Amino acid sequence: MRYISKKYILFFLMGYVPMFSQTISPYVINTCGGEGITGGIVLQYNVGETFVSTINNGNHIITQGFLQPDGGKFNLLASYTAAPISCVGKEDGSILLNVSHTGIAPQHLNYEIYWSDTLCPSNNCYALDSLSPGTYSVMIVAYDGTKPIDTVVIQNIVILSSDAPCKIKPFTYISPNNDGQNDYFYIDNIEEYPENKVQIFNRWGQEIISIKNYDNQDNAWGSKKHPIQVPGGTYYYIIDLDNKGKNIIKGFLEIIK
Repeated sequence: MRYISKKYILFFLMGYVPMFSQTISPYVINTCGGEGITGGIVLQYNVGETFVSTINNGNHIITQGFLQPDGGKFNLLASYTAAPISCVGKEDGSILLNVSHTGIAPQHLNYEIYWSDTLCPSNNCYALDSLSPGTYSVMIVAYDGTKPIDTVVIQNIVILSSDAPCKIKPFTYISPNNDGQNDYFYIDNIEEYPENKVQIFNRWGQEIISIKNYDNQDNAWGSKKHPIQVPGGTYYYIIDLDNKGKNIIKGFLEIIK
């Protein structure tokens, strides 16, 4: 019968397993070599823990794990210029993209540009205009033919609003001959002041017409609702922007018949 040391029996009962130590080289477990496509983007030579998709809503993928994409030699760059709203109530903000690269471009290079809120369904817009105040984002993807090779995401592009009043510009030449040109009294940006009142006077100070909520369309002097029924000559206008007598614009206009 082979003799077993009491020391080993004690180790066994206590849950210990005796081992003889040795030196081994460190290894990375679960290496993901090569390349793969995640969210339409090629990720190359990842080392570390395998990445897995945690959330996928069809447009964005959030992963967990150690992900180390190789940037390669292309180095896609993108910057932008954003212009704010010009005056209160307008929606004329704009964004201009500048896309470039510092690396070696492939022979069949092309870009696709994905704006937030599908502002450009064709995915080829380097510039957007007629924007309302708010925050926008964009993703630029570089392709070698049909293969995505690099991407840049720009977030928090802010189009600022404005408290400055829009400049009112009355057009002072009217030729009411129904030819579609200068047939009515046009006031640029009057729609920004919907509570307005417009008055027209002759040279003796007599009121010809008074129009509330002037809109350059159906409710304008020269429209079907308010035809111009005076002879040619010089007339005078008073534009009350808020119909409270605080923001008044005065001037004259010429009617040519």
